[in-house]
Amino acid sequence: MTYLGITGYGAVATLYAVVGILSLISWRGGRIGGLFIVACSATAIWACLHSIHMAGGTIPQIALFCAEVLRGGLWITFLIQLVVHLGTSRYLSTAFQLVWVALLLAGVTTWAVPAAIGFRDLMFPGGMIIAVVGLLLIDQLFRNSRPQMRGNIGPLALGLGGMFAYDLYLYAHGALFGSINELVWSARGVVNTMFVPLIAIAARRNSKWDLDIFVSRHVVYYASTLVAVGAYLLLMSAGGYLIMRYAGDWGGLAQIVFFAGAVLLLFVLLFSQHLRARLKVFLSKHFFRNKYDYRDEWLRLTSTLSGFEDSSTRQIVIKAIAQIISSPGGVLWNLDETSREYKPVSAYGSDLALSGVIPLDHPMIGFIKERNWLVDLEEYRESPATYEHTEMPEWLVNDSDAWLIVPLVTRNHLTGLVMLRKSPRPQRLNYEDRDLLKTAGHQIAVHLAQESSDNLLAQSKQFEAYNRLTAFLMHDLNNLIAQQSMIVKNAERHKRSPEFVDDAMLTISSSVLRMRSIMDQLKQRDVNAKATKTVLKFIISAAVDRCAGKAPEPEMDLRGADLLIEIDAERFAMVLTHLIRNAQDATPPNGSVKISADCPGSDVCVRVADNGSGMTPDFVRDHLFRPFDSTKGSQGMGIGAYQAREFARGLGGDLKVSSSRGMGTTVVMSFPKSAVGAG
Repeated sequence: MTYLGITGYGAVATLYAVVGILSLISWRGGRIGGLFIVACSATAIWACLHSIHMAGGTIPQIALFCAEVLRGGLWITFLIQLVVHLGTSRYLSTAFQLVWVALLLAGVTTWAVPAAIGFRDLMFPGGMIIAVVGLLLIDQLFRNSRPQMRGNIGPLALGLGGMFAYDLYLYAHGALFGSINELVWSARGVVNTMFVPLIAIAARRNSKWDLDIFVSRHVVYYASTLVAVGAYLLLMSAGGYLIMRYAGDWGGLAQIVFFAGAVLLLFVLLFSQHLRARLKVFLSKHFFRNKYDYRDEWLRLTSTLSGFEDSSTRQIVIKAIAQIISSPGGVLWNLDETSREYKPVSAYGSDLALSGVIPLDHPMIGFIKERNWLVDLEEYRESPATYEHTEMPEWLVNDSDAWLIVPLVTRNHLTGLVMLRKSPRPQRLNYEDRDLLKTAGHQIAVHLAQESSDNLLAQSKQFEAYNRLTAFLMHDLNNLIAQQSMIVKNAERHKRSPEFVDDAMLTISSSVLRMRSIMDQLKQRDVNAKATKTVLKFIISAAVDRCAGKAPEPEMDLRGADLLIEIDAERFAMVLTHLIRNAQDATPPNGSVKISADCPGSDVCVRVADNGSGMTPDFVRDHLFRPFDSTKGSQGMGIGAYQAREFARGLGGDLKVSSSRGMGTTVVMSFPKSAVGAG
């Protein structure tokens, strides 16, 4: 046990000395960092004195006592400084500080003035008090810290909490039995070595302590390997001891077989490339600062993606991902769903003509989808087994400048690939490079998906404008056909009547003018014709005349319609014609349809009222103005009400409908006089 104690305390002294020296080198002058360095130094001296004492060296009792108290007291001082920053009462912190100072003074007094009480009798209650104070401070520190800070405070709480908890057990046991248990005392050094890495990690994570500790990755890797091997050998020794004790006559043989197998397993683990790679990644992620400043990288990526022109969008995304690892350029493949192939669509700093298509069912695509890996073609050429001997496109493998294949994934769908050219500066990718490239690939995939959506939306808007124009014109043509059909229907009975012939010729003449206007609109792809000055009542009369052949005959009240307005008279007449015919369709022959106009204040109002079947409020709200939603079956376009409202809104006005089932409908079209140049 003496050997275990010497080794354990010696290891603690060495580890704390290393942490203290590294902290001193990187110290920026802050108070918390300074206290941390002092506490580490005191702990290293404490462990060194105990190691020498257990080895048989002569160390005065007062030195051991002071080292014991200072080691716990300085860590308490360090914790107090952290807790005070979180807003804990300074009076309580001062009281905690006085505890260990009083104990130290009591020990010095006992040494200077011999008394009945000894150092050990003084240390039992004093050590318990220091341990309890330390645990209380750790509890306060963890409870009062913000949730997002606890990840940084956690290792410190575990490290110092474990140290104080072990001391509490040690001194409580001594106070209970009147003496220190030699086994517990000897194991104290070994146990404390377990807490040093946690305290070092906490110092590394908490930059506000004004420490910027840096240790070479190789040093940490080999040190970690050495510690792991040492732990493994200890387990081997424990296993061998148990076999020797409980295996009976077969103990010797069992020991030989056990140790041979354990040594073989140790060598397999040491020479496992996969295990070593995982260990390096683990150490890099948890012990070292990131290789990249991700804020800068993301700002640069965003800035690059936003600086594109319509013709260079896809080149920009290649540049954005290439600049991360200083690649001179590359090629972008996008998935063509029709041909089920990834086709090269753009190149930046590379020759697009040298790139072939990649079928959707190619083994490389399956491998990338399954593993979500980057493909390092240099690594593949050297060691195909790393990629499970997955088949790669031959033309790609034979391209000596081809370096990386970065997947572009959005919503778990591989939408594309970016092949990057070899960097002028040869480099091996680590886990950080790969993670950053994959994350950038996700962002670029979203960017390309957005571009595709924008293109589809632009096309949709073009079709929408074309369809809207077509629908309006078809509706007008439908009205013209209805007029011509009425002439044909009445021709057999009234063809010899001069009045009928005159009316028919006027209707045909009006239809010809309207069709010419429609043709002009088709040529210009515009639904707006030139406005002309017309008296309002003439437009209303023209619309009523077009609907005069159907019952009920529309009635007019044009006492307020002598206003001269500048408007597209033909289109206005077509809109009113539609509103009147809708009223006739909804009203029985013995009902009434009335059209009136007035000009209250600065507005022009035209009303079409009937006493027909009416409509429900739900229908008016949800269906009346919805394009292509018609109640007339195949006879209607379902766009008339929408067209009438859009016409009114185009003049700065609106179309209001009030209706109730069985009580009729009133439609009011209103617009400002200023919008139609009224005078």
